[in-house]
Parts: sequence; structure tokens; C-alpha cells
Amino acid sequence: MTRRFLMVCAVAVCLGECSRTRENAADSTAAVPALPPLGDLAGLDESLQQRIRTEHAGLAGAAGSGSKEQAADAYGRLGMLLLASERYAASAPFFAAARTLRPEDMRWPYYLGHVHTRLQEPDKAVTFFEESSRIDPRYVPSLIWLGETYLTLGRPAEAERQFAAAIAIQPASVAAWFKRGRAALAVRDYSNAAAYLERALSLSDSDPIHYQLGLVYRAIGDRTRAEQHLKRTGDAASVVPDDPLMDSLPGLLGTGAAYLTRGLEAVDRRDWPTAVLNLRKASELSPRDAAVHLNLGTALFLSGDRAAARTAFETAIRVGPELPKPHYTLGLLAETEARDQEAIDHFTSAVRLDPNYLEAQASLADALRRSGKVQESLAHYLKALSVNPGASQARFGYAMALVRLGRHRDAAAWLREASAMQPEQAGFAHALARLLAAAPEESVRNGHEAAQITDALLRSNRSWTLFETRAMAAAELGQFEDATQWQQQAIEGATSAGQPAAAAHMQRVLDGYRRRQPCRTPWRPGDPIFFPRPAA
Repeated sequence: MTRRFLMVCAVAVCLGECSRTRENAADSTAAVPALPPLGDLAGLDESLQQRIRTEHAGLAGAAGSGSKEQAADAYGRLGMLLLASERYAASAPFFAAARTLRPEDMRWPYYLGHVHTRLQEPDKAVTFFEESSRIDPRYVPSLIWLGETYLTLGRPAEAERQFAAAIAIQPASVAAWFKRGRAALAVRDYSNAAAYLERALSLSDSDPIHYQLGLVYRAIGDRTRAEQHLKRTGDAASVVPDDPLMDSLPGLLGTGAAYLTRGLEAVDRRDWPTAVLNLRKASELSPRDAAVHLNLGTALFLSGDRAAARTAFETAIRVGPELPKPHYTLGLLAETEARDQEAIDHFTSAVRLDPNYLEAQASLADALRRSGKVQESLAHYLKALSVNPGASQARFGYAMALVRLGRHRDAAAWLREASAMQPEQAGFAHALARLLAAAPEESVRNGHEAAQITDALLRSNRSWTLFETRAMAAAELGQFEDATQWQQQAIEGATSAGQPAAAAHMQRVLDGYRRRQPCRTPWRPGDPIFFPRPAA
């Protein structure tokens, strides 16, 4: 803008005052394009509809009374308001009018490029992004979106040139490196694709980047690294450049809805600073919307600001006391900080407001069991299972509650049924094997079946906990030499995994095996399996 202003001034000096006067006169009398219709505004807030209609009604007079630049800005502003309102087709003629009046302003073809992208018309979008890039070749988002449109049109070589140009101007652009990697992948240039995506990953630990990198490693046959990255799935379209022109649109609406949308999009791509910024603005514009405060609290929590997250969740409860989810999220926050009674209080409020709230019922049951209120937890596990019989965590929690209550026969029967219902959940079979191998009641134990179950599990999982279970089964069968060998492997595994308490307990059991004494404690009293707590 500064460069353009200086050029205009230089021309004015050369041409003289009379020339400037003639130019201004021509400007003020320039023909203004016909006023386009607004189209259907149904579904927008009434206040926003009224704003749009008011600006449209005043556009002809305002545009016709000033310079071409003023007229272009008037048309463009209404186009921007319609684009921000997701009225894409309706916005196009207003941007076209602004472009006709001010062809040297890159904003109007740039916005038209986005309009046709939203309308899924990449063949039209590409011409406008090309135009905006010619007018201002240093606006990085223009280069990136032009490259993205080339990719959509199956022109990856041209796309790569745009991304390379963007990186030359802005080397820290995550979007440019990411999309350059995708362009290289499209032409099977796997070496460069990996290098570009690794560079993007060094700038942002984003799920879509991991996933695309996984595709590259899979293509070159590196299965280990491919599997590591493919676990992180994400939408490639969520990786977008920092874009002042597009980022300015939500502010035109004067409502929290647009900021909420942008905040949630940032949450999806794990861009916590952008998410917090937009959601905080949404909360300021919509202070009575509990969902906005709830989402702000979530973004703050995920960004690591727990104190601010708590404040946002508490605000959501004050604004929407009838909503269960703010109580549930405060319960999660409390239990990650080991404030179990506070967690129980919030989970209880959540299920009182919505008895069919599956996650709250299951979390309440876990918190009660963890706090020693085991009998009370049973009803909440059963309620969770009545809402969703496939809730395996609640089904397993119920079994462990029965074990804590000393109801080993009931627990074994429950686990046997659960294992038949959900055979893909190996935890049920493993827990059943432990009870069959080491339950205090003789009528519950069956060493042969315990050994068979554990051997089957060991074919696909060589964990130290399974070694420990196999040792229990061998000891129950009187095979104490085998039990000793399995237990020694289990102790080594627990020690390597940084589990000294488990290793010490298993050492005491090992001493018993050497004295030909079987195990009669399926789990040690302090085993984490009895005290479920989400990761902090």
C-alpha cells in the first residue's frame, strides 16, 4: 500500500496540479456498476440480516457520491460481510464490482478466489488467485491458496513453484511447507516430500502433518515410521496459512458465532493460541452463551492454562446452570489434579442434570471406586452400560469393583460374559485369566483354563503383566519351575518399565514360588487397575 501511494505521488508531481484535478474529476464521475441483489438471508441472525440490508440500501448513494476507490470499498465491504456470513454466491457480484472499479487492488480477486473455492469451482478460483498474486506477489496466502488450487486441479508441478515462492518470503510458514510436501507426494518425489513434511512438523506438531508424513513413509516402505505417524489422523484442509485478509472477516459480523467457528477449527488442528484468541473473543461478544465459555475452557485446558480453564468452565455453569457438560469438564479437571471429592461432586451434578450422560456416569463410577466407595460405584457402571452396552471401560470397571468387594466368583462370571461379547478387548480375557489362576476361592480357580487363555494372549502381546499372569497359572498347576521363570521375566519387564512397586511385589511372590507356594492375590492391593485416573 505504501509503495503504491509513493508511486501515485510521483506521477502526480510529474503531471502537475491541473492533471491531478482532471483525474479527480474523472474519478468522482466514474460509472458505478449496477447494484447486485442480496439473495436469500434466511438462517442468519435477525440483527445481522438487518445490518446487511441497511448497508445494501445505502450502497448506491454512498458508492455514487465518492471516488472509484470509495465505491470499490463500499462494494467490497458488503461482499466481505456476505462472505463472512457464508453467503458465497451472493458475495461474488459485489467483489466483482469492486474489482472492476479498482483492478489494482489485490483484495477483490483474492476474495473471489475464496468464493469460488467455497463454491467448489477451482477452475474459476485459480484465475482469481493468479490475478491477486500478480498484483501483489509478496502476499504469502495468495501464493499458498494458488498452489492449493493447482493441486486440486491436478497440476502439482505448478503448485510446488507457488509453495516454494511462499517459503522464500516466509520460511516459517507451516502451511507452505506442509502443502509443498503434499505436492511432492503427488508426483511421487518421496525424498523431498519427507523432507518438506518433516520441516513442517518441526514447526507444528499437527495431526494432519503426521498423517501425510505417514503416507510418505508407507510409500517408500518404511513401515515402522509409517505406523508411528499414521496413528495421528487429521484433515489436510485444516492446515491453513496465517491470513490477515480472511482472518479479518469474522470481526465484521459483530457476533461470537464466527469467532466460535474459527476457534473450533483451530482446536481441531491443535493450534491452541489461535483457538484461545478466537474463543476468548467469542466469549466477549456472546457472554451469555454457555457453550462458548465451555469451548474456551477446553482450549485453555489443552493449551496448559488450567487456572483460566477452570474460570471459563465455572462461567459456563453460571451462564447455563441447566447444562451438564460444564460440570463434567470441571470434574475431569478436578480428577486430573487428584481432587477426587470435587470430581465426584461435579460428576454427580452432571448425571443429575442428564441421567443418560454416558461419559459422566462412567467417570462418576470410576471416581467412586477410586475413592473407596466401591459399592456405590456399581449402580453408575450399570447405568452407563444401559445407555451404551458397548462401553467396554464401564464394563471392565464393574468387574474390578466386584473384585474390590471380594466377589471373585461374580467377577469371573462377568468377565467371561464380557470376553464373549467383546472378544477384541483383550483386557477382559486377561483379567479372567488372573482370577482363574489366583483367586482366593478354590471354586473359582482353574489353572488349565488360565494357562490356555494367557498363552493365547501371549501370541500377540509379550507384556510383563502377561508374564506375571502366566506365572500365576503355572504355580496353580504346581509347575513351580515354570512359574519362577515366567515371574523372573515379569520382574525384569516391570523394572525396565519403571514400575518398582510392582517389581517388589512380584519379588515377594517369586520367593513363594521357590517355596512351592502358589499366588492367591490376582492383583496387589495398590495395583493401578483398582484406582482408575485419567492422564494429567
